[in-house]
Amino acid sequence: MKQSDRDILSNYYGSKLEQYGYDTRSLGWIPGGRKARFTALSEIGGLDGCSILDVGCGFGDLYGFLVGRGLKVDYTGIDINPKFIEIARREYPGARFIAGDFDDCCPGEEYDWAFAAGIFTIRISDNEAFAKSMLQKMLAASRKGIAVDFLLPTYSGQDTYWRPAPEDMLRFCRTLSRRVALRCDYMADEYCVYVYKNDRSDERNVFEGL
Repeated sequence: MKQSDRDILSNYYGSKLEQYGYDTRSLGWIPGGRKARFTALSEIGGLDGCSILDVGCGFGDLYGFLVGRGLKVDYTGIDINPKFIEIARREYPGARFIAGDFDDCCPGEEYDWAFAAGIFTIRISDNEAFAKSMLQKMLAASRKGIAVDFLLPTYSGQDTYWRPAPEDMLRFCRTLSRRVALRCDYMADEYCVYVYKNDRSDERNVFEGL
């Protein structure tokens, strides 16, 4: 990520954190949306006993959500905002947190599943290139697959958020794997995409299990 884009994101979320503190509004999320978002993302497959990478983890609340559902996960969260990471470490001492850029901090590491919740919403210099690069890198760092979310292009007029068409993101994800899924069933203004690492099919042309 370019430094100018990193500054845009750091300033946006930093100002929210100063205003709201440890609150979902500091992440730019509407009240009540977190549970629906985490539920949809986590339904990509079986997570119990797996290693999890959460890119742009914010306060690390995905870890708290998964543990609250009785899942045992080896969780690593990474975020460019060190103040978010300070809070995450305080709230969730059982998880691992890294302050820094995903490109710089996890080279060569591999996880079962990788997630990104809400990291593609703020407009930067080239959102499309950033999203595609991150999806490729996240998939390369995962053994089983990735789940990411985007805002739906439902808003007409000037918007401060990036809202890619779901068919465009699905089309790109199909270049990464033959086995993908699109979900638009959990929030009116958002969708998520699953991309599975294992897209091999058997003699019946059926994809193998996760």
